[in-house]
Amino acid sequence: MVNEKQAASRPGIFGTLVRKFFMDVAKSPGLLACCLFPPLFLLVFRLVVIDPVAHEDAPLFLLATGLLFSTGMVPGTTTVYPMAEAREKRTLRTLELAGVGRAQMVAAHGVVSTLWTALMGAVCFLVSGAAFDCLLPFMLITVAASIPLTALSLVLGLASRNQMAASFFSLPIIITGIAPLFFTYAEATFQALPLLPTGGGFALVYALAEGTLLAPGSILPAVAQLIWIVASLVALVVAAPRIPGDE
Repeated sequence: MVNEKQAASRPGIFGTLVRKFFMDVAKSPGLLACCLFPPLFLLVFRLVVIDPVAHEDAPLFLLATGLLFSTGMVPGTTTVYPMAEAREKRTLRTLELAGVGRAQMVAAHGVVSTLWTALMGAVCFLVSGAAFDCLLPFMLITVAASIPLTALSLVLGLASRNQMAASFFSLPIIITGIAPLFFTYAEATFQALPLLPTGGGFALVYALAEGTLLAPGSILPAVAQLIWIVASLVALVVAAPRIPGDE
């Protein structure tokens, strides 16, 4: 059996894992449909609801909604389900016996989740009709806001013994991701957005759409998002090795 150090020293093994996991999502109709849901929902909503009334705040709404749907749905879809399926089909155990370490697999799934989230975020941006000079900051905010949920998804993916468990675990990820939508109806709750894992990113997208991203008011949500990123990654590093693997 190849040991973990030998496997880690093989050139390109991490890139091979990333390509494999990325294509696993692309080749799965169900997973691909879940990833495509955010931009498709925005497109339908724009064509049916927004365009007929030509509301001036349409890009703001579409950008913010696209951020939450992308960060809420894509991380869980691209990590929890594939990891649970790999465990159920013993693929995960096969990789471990081949010397591929758990850290490598978790990191590869994390990279794939980030790539899919960024890709869907970019499509959502194009659907929103926002000014093109907002694309780069929007993408950076989207990736940053997705990291806490990606870390959570990786932990739940490791804990999922089968795809039924994955379905159960995916629901709280989605709810957590879109939760900021319910904090926008009053000024008091809007100010509490940084308390949520994706709330800081949501507030920053609002500031981006309103042209105040570099204003002092963006400091708090940016710092809060950074704290969520650090805390979630630390939790992942601590929790992942403690989750029992397959025998």
